[in-house]
Formats: sequence, C-alpha cells, structure tokens
Amino acid sequence: MRRDQRIFFPSLGLPEGDGSWQIEVHAWCFRLRARRFVIPIVRKALGFKHVRLTATEQQRFAERARWMFVDNKRGRSIVVDIDGRIYALGQTQANGHLRAQITVSLPPGRVAHECVVAPVWRDISGTDPIDIHFLAAEGLSIISDIDDTIRVSHVADRAALLRGTFVEPFAAVPRMAELYVAWARCGAQFHYVSATPWQLYVPIATFLDASGFPKGTFHLKDFRWRDRTFFNLFASADRYKRSHIESLLKRLPRRRFVLVGDSGQRDPEVFGDLCRRYPQQVRLIFVRDLTGSARISRYRAAFAGIDRRVWKVFTDPATLPTSLTDASI
Repeated sequence: MRRDQRIFFPSLGLPEGDGSWQIEVHAWCFRLRARRFVIPIVRKALGFKHVRLTATEQQRFAERARWMFVDNKRGRSIVVDIDGRIYALGQTQANGHLRAQITVSLPPGRVAHECVVAPVWRDISGTDPIDIHFLAAEGLSIISDIDDTIRVSHVADRAALLRGTFVEPFAAVPRMAELYVAWARCGAQFHYVSATPWQLYVPIATFLDASGFPKGTFHLKDFRWRDRTFFNLFASADRYKRSHIESLLKRLPRRRFVLVGDSGQRDPEVFGDLCRRYPQQVRLIFVRDLTGSARISRYRAAFAGIDRRVWKVFTDPATLPTSLTDASI
C-alpha cells in the first residue's frame, strides 16, 4: 500500500518589530501514482504520445512526468516542532498544499538562525529540519528567474520547452552558478521565482543543487491540469512573477534587491516597472539577452526613467560584477 509523502518547501523567517519572528511553512502532501498508470496519460497530455524516445529519454520522462499527476491529499494535518514547541498548522487543501505562518518569540540570547523547525509525523518529530531562511530586516536579496536565466529552457519554443522540461538533461546557463556563489559570499540571500509548477520542485531543486547554485527560497506556480495546458502556464509568467516579487519588496522594505531575469518573456518590462515603483529597494537589474543582439529600443523603453547604471543587459555572466557591496549597490 502506498503511503502519503510530504514535502516541506524552503521558506522564509521574517523579523517582526517586537523582536519575534514570523516563520512561514509551506507543505505538500501527496501520493505518487504507479508509473504504468501515469506515464501514458502524461505522454498524451504533453503531445509525446507518438514521439520516439530512447530508453534513457523514456526513463527521464517517467521520473519527471509522474510528478505532474500525483494524487494530492486533502485534509491531512500538518504539525511542526519549533525548538521543542508543537504547532498544529491545520489541514491541506484540495491541491494537497498548506501554507501557514507562525509567530515565534525567542528567549533572550537565542539566535533565530539556530532555531530548528522540523515536521512532526504521527507524533514523531521528523529527522530532517525544514529549510527556513531567516532574513535580517536589512541586507541584500537576489530575486532570480529560473527558466532561461539560470537553466536553459527555451520557453519561447513550445516543443523545445517540453523536451527540455521532461526529456532532456537539465542544463545550467554557463557561469551563472559561479556568479551566484560569489554573490552569496557577499552575504546575499536568494529567492528563485518561476512559472514552473510546484509539481516539478523536486527535479528543479535537485538540479540547482547539483549545479552548485546557492540555496534559497522558491516561489513557483500553483497548477492544475483542469485549468490550463502546460505550455499556457508559462505564457502567463509575467503576471505571476510580478505579484511574487512585489510581495517580497513590500514585506522586506529595508532590504536591497537585485533582480535577475532574461529577455525571453517580459522580465525587462516587469523589472523596470517595479524599479520605478520601489527605487530605494531595487538597486540593480540584470537581464540575460537571448537574441544574440540586444534590442536596445526595447530595453530603453522598459527601463525609461531609470538611471543607466542600475540596469545591464548581458549575454556572458563574466561581464557582471562578482562583488555586490554597499558601495556597488
């Protein structure tokens, strides 16, 4: 008999004005279906029914595609242990997800980063703590797109997008991981924002970790097959990214932000608008140009009224600064 599985996504711990901390918990409860049942359905839904795949490609497709048709579990209770105190957070929704916030007051001398937040499963605390990123009120945050910014995705090409997502090995944009590691050494915290559905969190997070990208919080998209096709999910990425980036800006008004994206969709326009609205927070914008020849007129329009030193279009990450200090931003 298959048992429920639970994933606790990397989340934020944010300081409150009274010295307490607001800890976010995002959980997903589901069961993986048998491959023999799922794979034919997904191949048909994604247009791979009549596509010949090698044995290696079939295996890779099976490993990734089965995440798209899991059996989400509604009504599962989620309980966590924070430094020895038990918190019942409620029950999962129809999509198997639960999002909750906990306000925790720490005893004198206790450092937030030392807090252990662990799931409790059937009255037994989980052995693996939840990855909570505690952010200081002030500091540097990198908000990074994933598709075609740090992972080669070909979002503008439907066939290439689907093959790259489900069939081909994931490929990192050269030298981006090294750049992000250098920024992390400067104290930067990372927030990965993408229209990739939460169902693909495990393969995407595994890939980023294997490629050497710094750990960070994830802000992906809720997705149900009944609502839209897989390709149309990516088509609405700009609206989704804007809302999640703006949410971070509003909740962290004293932090400085660097926005990193690409020209494949509307990152320049979204970033430019947010920079004009939050000029004290958005300090730098980096856009990876996918055309091979930067369309200067587009970027000038997207970043109209913004100091030219704030935004940069690049093709080679080696042209970007590896040190982000108070003086540089």
